[in-house]
Amino acid sequence: MRLRGIRKKAGLVAAMALVGVGAAVAPASATGWNVDSWSDHCNYTDAYGCLYYSPNGAGGIFKGYGYYRDLSGYKFSDGHAVRNNAASIGSNTTNCGATTWVSAGSVGNYNWVHAGRGGNLNSALRNNENSFDATANCT
Repeated sequence: MRLRGIRKKAGLVAAMALVGVGAAVAPASATGWNVDSWSDHCNYTDAYGCLYYSPNGAGGIFKGYGYYRDLSGYKFSDGHAVRNNAASIGSNTTNCGATTWVSAGSVGNYNWVHAGRGGNLNSALRNNENSFDATANCT
């Protein structure tokens, strides 16, 4: 009897371990959307890419010059925090797009624009972005 109980418990522990391992290696999925809507020049600044506080490339601007793993601590030109406050995105280059992600470190859903284009962030990213690459997919 005692041996049967030990085997039963060992089998239960092994099954739980396999379930835990499966959960740990399950791939995360992310979805990206191209939001090209207009020609953009980041308000004719020297920035490579930009995020705007308001839709349609309006309001405060965050001028990007490369990759920003975490937007915490950055401010728009009007003083608002950039993280989780952007409504539109733009690219001011002829050879690089711009991309913003929902989580730090380029993780999760994302919106992107081609070189020289701008667009409004969709409902998955608007006021919900945490990383940004002003020089994404350069050719």
